[in-house]
Amino acid sequence: MKFHFPSQFHFAATLLVFFLLTGCSESSRPLTPGITASIGELKTVLASKQIVTEELSLDGTVEAVNRATVSAQTAGRVTELPYDVGDYIAKGDVIAKITANEQNAGVKAAEAQLKEANAVFAEADAQLKRMKNVYEQGVVSKSQYDQALAAQQSAAARVESAKAALADARQRLEYTTVVAPYSGVMVSRLIDVGATVTVGTPLLEGVSLNDLRVRVDIPQQYILPIRQQEQARVILDNGNTIQAEQLRISPSANPQTQSFNTLVELPNDQQESALYPGTLVKVAFALGDTTHITVPDSAIARRGEVNGVYVIKENSLRFQYVRLGRSLTNGNTVVLSGVLDGDTVAADVIAAAASYKKQHFVKQG
Repeated sequence: MKFHFPSQFHFAATLLVFFLLTGCSESSRPLTPGITASIGELKTVLASKQIVTEELSLDGTVEAVNRATVSAQTAGRVTELPYDVGDYIAKGDVIAKITANEQNAGVKAAEAQLKEANAVFAEADAQLKRMKNVYEQGVVSKSQYDQALAAQQSAAARVESAKAALADARQRLEYTTVVAPYSGVMVSRLIDVGATVTVGTPLLEGVSLNDLRVRVDIPQQYILPIRQQEQARVILDNGNTIQAEQLRISPSANPQTQSFNTLVELPNDQQESALYPGTLVKVAFALGDTTHITVPDSAIARRGEVNGVYVIKENSLRFQYVRLGRSLTNGNTVVLSGVLDGDTVAADVIAAAASYKKQHFVKQG
């Protein structure tokens, strides 16, 4: 049995096949003028080669340059301890007081000895002047004159000795008031009020936050280029960096670890950088210059662990995954792979993403 279809059916079937074929090939058609114009309006930059300093990143420990234990320099009983652990202390502030009874008595005794010595010297000096006059007249012998001269010189020496004893007594009295040698924070209080101390008894322990450095162990295979470059920077948790002022590298390696102990000196007054003694930081040591492809940070789309850039090629926008290196201080980031030198990259990630979605929406439609 044969079926006969009218000519209208053949026309409709042919039309349906045409639409199916054209629909399947829609994605291969060129972009519409509207999309082309949208891509053309994007701000772009060129991925370009740039001379970059290669760096070695190592862990380091922050430490204070000035950390000291203040000890008693005289004997007595502790009467005051104005500060406690964690308190900030300015240079010259009184941090402890010791009884000064014996020291005051010593000052008074030294002052009395000085007065006595001055009186003896005055008498001996007057006697010498009288003896000189009669000696020049030939009334007394030279031996008598020499005795008067010796007595005057001995009295003068006793005056100087009494002055030194008085200065020592006053210094001992000053030692009863202990002052901070530099500004810093108290980290330990080693004595209590009422305790009896002698010379050398530890009182307090403090640390200065103004002068900091970082201690790092550098593996021996990197020590030569690091010595040649003598440049390093400390990387903070917030991404900011502090340029080192000086590197103090040990002249010999540790035989157990085959590493060189290095002190990275930092600029003074780092209180606002949130660096504290005992904390860990990253230190990037310069190894030398090399060439890498870089793009601006604003051109990088960061999606969790995946990074990419929008590249414009042949009037089309493509999202290309990239492997990134370190960020540079000029606002660029090193691209280790994913783009080539001279590639045109969208400078604005947000605008490029919108255009990219619009492009794919038209293709799929």
